[in-house]
Formats: sequence, structure tokens, C-alpha cells
Amino acid sequence: MKSKDVDLESVIDRYSDMLYKICFLILKNEQDTKDVLQETFLIYYTKQPEFESEEHKKAWLIKVSQNKCKEFLRFHKRHVNISLEDMEETLVITDGLSGSDREILSLVWDLDYKLKSVVILFYIEGYTVKEVAEILHTTPSAVKKRLQRAREKLSVKYKGEVVYGK
Repeated sequence: MKSKDVDLESVIDRYSDMLYKICFLILKNEQDTKDVLQETFLIYYTKQPEFESEEHKKAWLIKVSQNKCKEFLRFHKRHVNISLEDMEETLVITDGLSGSDREILSLVWDLDYKLKSVVILFYIEGYTVKEVAEILHTTPSAVKKRLQRAREKLSVKYKGEVVYGK
């Protein structure tokens, strides 16, 4: 096997689960998610970009996959409306979640793309505001505003309580 193939295999092994979760929460469809992941890894394989660090590679893969999700939603004009409950058996991330955590995940599931992407990267993947801004090619103030709007929407929908702290 060529070193290029070995590198691709290790990148897929290391990042496919994380990218799958992120893309699935955006697209809400298993097949579409798999298509986006395939395209993301194909771009990685064909471009063979140079990275400063492993974190830079991870951020690049997240950004490419999110761009592919946006392209998919924009060009296919297909907003699949599947409830989280209907898809739970395909979502590994729901394993071991309490009832209230599942309820919160369901609310995040229904956020629009811009809000959902910052919530996923900040709260689920643990990136800082600055890192989220770099990944999404936006400003830290825009990320903070999106997080604020997401918290407001989640708070209103979740029994009037604050879902995530500020």
C-alpha cells in the first residue's frame, strides 16, 4: 500500500466517527451524511494538504465536511424532516444519555444550520470560541452571538430553563 493510502486510512479511522456525528446532526439523514463524508475524504486524498498540526488537520476536515453539508442543503433544496427519535438507533451519540440530555439533543437537532454548527463545535466537540471562529471562517463575536441566540432558542423551548450556561 502506498503511503498516501495509509495516511488516508489512518485519517478515516481517527476522524470518521466525529465527522459523522457532526454531519448527521446537520443533515439528519444517514445516506446523505455518508455521501458528505466520502466527498470530504476524497478531497483530503486528492488535495493532500499540508497541516501545521493534528488540530489543524482536524479543523480542516470539520470545515470541509460542514461546507459539503451546506452545499448539499443549498443545492438539493431538500430539508429532511426526521425526528431524532426515529433515527436514534443509528446515532451512537444517544447511547447512555439521560432523558433530559436526549431532550436537549432533540432541541439542538432542530436548530438552524448556523446555530447548530457553533453549538456542536463549542459544546459537543469542546472548541473555544476563537477556534470555532477559525473553523467556520467567521469572527469570535459572530460565534458568541450565535451561541447567545442558540441558548435563547434552547432556553425558550426547554421548559423556560437555561440549557447551557453562558
